[in-house]
Amino acid sequence: MKRRHGTLAFFPMNEAQVRAIELLAQEYDYGWGSLHAHKVADLATSIFDQLSSLGLAAGMTLDDRRTLMAAGYAHDIGASARAQIETSPMPGWIQAFTEPDRHGEMAFYLLHKRISTTSTERLLGTLTPGDRSSLLYCLLWHASPAVYVLDIEPLFDRSSALLLAGILRVADGLDCEHRLRVRDVQIQKASAWLRMLVRHFAPVDEEIARAKEKSDVLSMALGLRVFVQQIVED
Repeated sequence: MKRRHGTLAFFPMNEAQVRAIELLAQEYDYGWGSLHAHKVADLATSIFDQLSSLGLAAGMTLDDRRTLMAAGYAHDIGASARAQIETSPMPGWIQAFTEPDRHGEMAFYLLHKRISTTSTERLLGTLTPGDRSSLLYCLLWHASPAVYVLDIEPLFDRSSALLLAGILRVADGLDCEHRLRVRDVQIQKASAWLRMLVRHFAPVDEEIARAKEKSDVLSMALGLRVFVQQIVED
């Protein structure tokens, strides 16, 4: 459905816009390559679907799922050599961070800049303000457990952006070594916790440890303890 804001027409996240984000990410080799980006996007949308079926994603829509997929494609673009050049000199708000890597902040800034340049990114310029906000804050928050808001982009829906970022953060952890060893994730829910059971093609000790470490934002978003463990198969 088309939405108007002043004289501009905006559209909820659709397949063409997701594809536009994917092509943009491709320009930066997805940061760490296509295989990792697509694996993370697949894992993230699977987790989203399971949370939705369990009633843990109330109010989330197909637009949000597409936003998460787009974020999966673009989440590492700040790690590319091209991004380093295009964000140099880095804005003051990036320089202020003390994290050893600033890929999330640079991905946020880079995509914010590209989306805002509607003369060259017209399709991305038609994103609704809400979808644009969720996409950018998903990129920003997935990279750090610190949830903060930046003046250059208004935050429209904190709970939705937080859930998407929490999902993406875990999905990225499950392929932290870029080895594509995770087959899939099965989610079980109890009253106070969520268990994520990971099936795999090869040993995934590092991936499980990283996903556990990065489950903090998802736990915050859901108000549940999150456990990540691998399924031991015969």
